[in-house]
Amino acid sequence: MAKVGRPGGVTSTLSFRLLAILSVATLATFGVATALMQRFQSAAIESAVKSSAWRASEFIRQSLTTAMLRNERDRIHEMIGVLASEPGVDVIRVYNKQGVITYSSDHAEIGTTVNRQAEACTVCHAAAQPLAAVPTAERARIYRGPDHRVLGLINPIRNEPRCSDAACHAHPASMSVLGVLDVQMSLASADAAGATAQRQTLAVAAVFVLATLLLIAGIVYRAVYRPTLALQRGTERLARGDLSVTIDLARPDELGQLASSFNHMAASLRAADAELREWSRTLEERVRQKTGEVEQISRQLVQVEKTASLGMMAATVAHELNNPLSGILTNAKLTSRRLGRLVPEGEDRDRALHTLELIQSEAMRCGVIVRDLLTYARQGSAEFRPVALHDLTERALQLVAHHTELRGIRTVRAFTLADDRLVCDPDQIVQALVALCVNAVEAMSEGGCLTVGTADDPASADHVRLTVEDNGVGIAPDVLPHIFDPFFSTKDAAKGVGLGLAVVYGIVQRHDGRIDVSSRPGNGTTFTITLPRKR
Repeated sequence: MAKVGRPGGVTSTLSFRLLAILSVATLATFGVATALMQRFQSAAIESAVKSSAWRASEFIRQSLTTAMLRNERDRIHEMIGVLASEPGVDVIRVYNKQGVITYSSDHAEIGTTVNRQAEACTVCHAAAQPLAAVPTAERARIYRGPDHRVLGLINPIRNEPRCSDAACHAHPASMSVLGVLDVQMSLASADAAGATAQRQTLAVAAVFVLATLLLIAGIVYRAVYRPTLALQRGTERLARGDLSVTIDLARPDELGQLASSFNHMAASLRAADAELREWSRTLEERVRQKTGEVEQISRQLVQVEKTASLGMMAATVAHELNNPLSGILTNAKLTSRRLGRLVPEGEDRDRALHTLELIQSEAMRCGVIVRDLLTYARQGSAEFRPVALHDLTERALQLVAHHTELRGIRTVRAFTLADDRLVCDPDQIVQALVALCVNAVEAMSEGGCLTVGTADDPASADHVRLTVEDNGVGIAPDVLPHIFDPFFSTKDAAKGVGLGLAVVYGIVQRHDGRIDVSSRPGNGTTFTITLPRKR
């Protein structure tokens, strides 16, 4: 039987592979989502900071406008210093169109010229001609300072009508921009808050990832691992020959259908195994039956061969002995008569006559043996004709009636045959029945019951059965195989030479029939003759 292959390890199981795929997919999904969330969060923070910085810049510009219109330089410096001291403000400066810093929270910068190629100035001065107006979206820029990121806002100071018309200023109305308010705000706190938010987001994402992985592991364990393990163990038990295995997996999905198919397969295998075992038992029984039939046929063939060879010898011996025995018997009778007439009475005559009677008796007994030999050899032709079996049975019982009466044996006629017609030699059948009945009577020395029956043959409607049954001493098992052998007898030599059952066997064989015997010592014997209705 083929062995079921076991997995090489945990990593090769379907559950582990599915869990690994789902875990990688979950980690990738959460990673992308977390990265997008952090990007969106950073963008939102930057947008909020820019909006706040823009409002602060606009507030500063509006706060400085009045002082600028009045040309109150000291107040402007004071205001710039106060505003620059607010948390998150690095520096506030105002420079004119030539890039000269006129006001600054860092006094060291006042009077210096701004580098137009610096990151803060490339928005306006990158082109050959400076821009007339900086786009609103481009006024904010973020760049890296010495130790933190900086958000710079460029807010142009325009030449408003109230400025160009004032008596204190000599700026023509055609000049649109008088200068630039540059507010630089530190993003250190925003970056710290963003980093904290990122760490919190990563922590929450890790917790969610772990919970999701645990949930996926539980689902894989219940939905995949346990059913597949049950299927694996069931197939292993089935492979080891345990056909009683069933998988209890009541599920509507494919694994449940697979378990149901497995149970149906196991049930089919159990039915097939039971059928094969029944066929094996039946086959063994039929083999034993046929072996017994073959042995019986073999014994019958041996008996037929023995009968044929002994029959030829018996015929020769009978013919050779018949004439001398007839002469002996005739001469003994003649001598006895002459001796009775010629020899006077006396002891010598009586002795001689007794001797002659003994010679006659023994010659007659030899004649009976010769007759049995001729019957056994069956040199004469049989006369087959339609007869009634029950009539033949009655004739045989009448011939042995005196034997049964002398021994006090009760005779039972068990005639169950509805149609008793058959073609046979009636004399031979009667002879066979008489021989069997005489043997049965002799087996019941202390009385008993002799049952003679007729019945249909259950194996063939074209055959009938004759049974002769007694409740006598029975036949020993070691004697039973030899009872049909010629000259085999358990009786005294004076009571027979062992040709009776051999003659019966020969008669049955000449009728294409079969004779069977069953006996148990102390429980009687049953002879069964099966004869065809037609030859």
